[in-house]
Amino acid sequence: MIEAANFAERIGLAFNRHWTVHYQMAGIAEHDGAAFVGRLLALVRKHVARSGGKLAALWARENGDGKGGHVHILLHLPSGMTLQNLTRRWIKAAGGDPVRRVSKVRSIGGMLTNVDVGGARYRTNADAVLAYLVKAASTETGMELSLPRHGEGGPIMGKRAGWTQNIGATARGKRD
Repeated sequence: MIEAANFAERIGLAFNRHWTVHYQMAGIAEHDGAAFVGRLLALVRKHVARSGGKLAALWARENGDGKGGHVHILLHLPSGMTLQNLTRRWIKAAGGDPVRRVSKVRSIGGMLTNVDVGGARYRTNADAVLAYLVKAASTETGMELSLPRHGEGGPIMGKRAGWTQNIGATARGKRD
């Protein structure tokens, strides 16, 4: 995940949104969580492509005490693109019930203008949100990478984490 995030930044697709979706609250069973995330990302990809932009995404599913199944998705969206009034529609189209508080989108680094500039505030926030997403790493890996949190994330059925192909291992191998 860390390599994919670093690669995304190197190729100009730095993450600028953090989208959390509580899929269990939306009526999606844990064993259907990964497929639901895939459907959401397909809808985002289609929206970005219509505007001529490129999407990069990285995601991690969790199942915390009292929170139920949810996913954290880091997105690179083209400058000026908003998700306002779209996420609830996408959740419904992906098979979920877009109830109140099922979804929250935040800008990484404060205001979106900071993302475009890529200042110190952005760097600090981008590093913090990525560290948060990798908290499900094993204790051994967490200690090896000096992660502030590790061994957390709760039980997951199916795929826990993933990323778009344009920042995956194959793309990184072709570029490096």
